[in-house]
Order: sequence, then structure tokens, then C-alpha cells
Amino acid sequence: MRGCDVLSDALEYALAQIGGAKMPVAALNATGHEPQEWVKQSNHACNKLQSTINGVFSTVLVRATRQIDQTLGLIAVATRLSAPNGTILVAQENTHGATGLEKKVKEACPTLSTVIKYKCRVLILPSNEVENAKIGVWEAKSGVQKHLQTGFWTCPGLFSWDRPDPASQLLLAHLPPTLGDIGADLGCGYGYLTTHLAKMKGVKAIFAMDDDQKAVECCQKNMESMQNTPEFHILWRDATQNHPDIPPLDFIVMNPPFHDQQHENRELGQKFCNSAMKMLKSGGMLYLVANRHMPYEAILEKAARKVTLLADVNGFKVLATEAT
Repeated sequence: MRGCDVLSDALEYALAQIGGAKMPVAALNATGHEPQEWVKQSNHACNKLQSTINGVFSTVLVRATRQIDQTLGLIAVATRLSAPNGTILVAQENTHGATGLEKKVKEACPTLSTVIKYKCRVLILPSNEVENAKIGVWEAKSGVQKHLQTGFWTCPGLFSWDRPDPASQLLLAHLPPTLGDIGADLGCGYGYLTTHLAKMKGVKAIFAMDDDQKAVECCQKNMESMQNTPEFHILWRDATQNHPDIPPLDFIVMNPPFHDQQHENRELGQKFCNSAMKMLKSGGMLYLVANRHMPYEAILEKAARKVTLLADVNGFKVLATEAT
């Protein structure tokens, strides 16, 4: 497991301190590089892992996310999967809130111990000493929910899950009044852009995709909550891969991600750009918003007739790109 990422390294070190993992082992929010005999779960289609796990496990490992409610939800799942005398290990980076997470989890499991290594904290919990009432609260707060302020179905851990993203709002403000018949939203999240595209004049079909299973579930619910929608397909997929079953598109609208797990990854957004240009028909249009410093123009110009800067506001840029 060494070398996959810092959380995996920290978990491996912590396991060594407690005498190793007792089989069977489950890994939640896994990378896919864990030992072959472990049962691995991830909500991310790009990891090609299952999104749910059934069974009882002596050791359950959790790679924390940057969103504390989402991580607490993963710990709640871990307690449900763990044997009565099992052990749960939760790894979080110090810079992503490890101390706050430890404090929160200690409210439910005062007997937890901590291993510090690789600028991470690994919380070690005896599974039968985690307070059941807290587990129920964590499950409820981490699940798919209709947000009272925004009205969208969403859940912690999704991008801008509890408020409209200002970059996406800027993008919508600079779209033309009509886009074409068939389009897509790549990296759709809970469907903020998708639902707005569904209201635009002349749109007959929308393909929305995300590699996060929870995002797809939320986007589906948000589209189903609307009336008089065009045809729509909400897909659990890695948008950077090929999609031969999707017809050539008239338009794509997207706010591409630039984080991979816990860290910035500029290449991820560039892969989204490459994928989008391949999916457009000749003359089709890509409209995207990004942080000003993201290096997308050079990628787009290789496959475009024209790349136009529509807006440069508050650190965000909106680009319009016509496919060759």
C-alpha cells in the first residue's frame, strides 16, 4: 500500500503499530491500490470499485475526505460493517482538519487512540465502543438530503454542496440564449448546471455525468423534481474516458474539477477539456468556467476553431470554444 498516497501510507504505518490487520479487511473511500484480498469500496467510478459493501469485517479502514460530515458518515458505515470486537482506523491529513476530526470522533468514542505519522493522524477505534446515537446522527447528516436554503437534493462532500457556486453562476450568466438540441454537463455534481440547462429554450436532450455515485443520485433526484424537462440521462461515469454511446453533441457546459481526492490536480481539468472536445460535433460549442490560473486555453486551441474569453471576473474566467 506504500506510495499510493499519504493517507494510505499513514494507515499502513498505524496497522503495523497494532500488530497488523486482522482479516477480513474492508477499505472505505479506497484508492483501488490496496492489497488484493481486501474488500474495497469507493463512490468514485474512476476507481472501478464497488460503491457499497456487505459483510462483517475484523478491520475497517477509512480514508477521510476534506468534508467532516462526509467523513463521519464513512465512519458510521465502518461501524455497521465492523465485527463486535473489530477495529476501525481513520486517516486524515493534519492540514485537512485531522485535529477537529479527532475531537468530533472522541465525543462518540472516548477510548480511541491516535497514531501520528506522515503529517497525518490515524484514529483507532474499538468498534464496540462507538456510541450508537452518534452513529445515527452522522449517518443522517452525511446522507442525500434536500437542502433547506437552496432547495436542491445534495449531500456533504459534493462540490459546493450547500450553496450555489459563484463560478457556475458566472458561467450561466454568459451563456447564449440558445445552445442547440443535445448537450452535456461533464462533472455535473448534484446538478446545479444541469437543471438550469434543462430550462433553456430549444434543448431536447441532456447527458450529465459524474464519477461520484452520490452526485449522480442527487442530480437524478433534482431533474426528476422538475416539470417539463427535456430528455435526460444521468450517468455514473468518469467524464475523462471515451463515451461511444453518446451521440455527437451540440454543446457542453461544464465547471471542470481540478482536485483529485484531497489535492489540486490541474491535469484533471485538462483531461475534461480533451474529453469535451472529442464529444462535440463539428461546430459544437464548449462553454466552461475555471479559476483564472488554470491552463486550459492551450489544450482547447489544439482542437478548436476558436477560443473566446467571455468573462474574467473575481478570479474566474469563462471560455467559449468552437469545435473543428
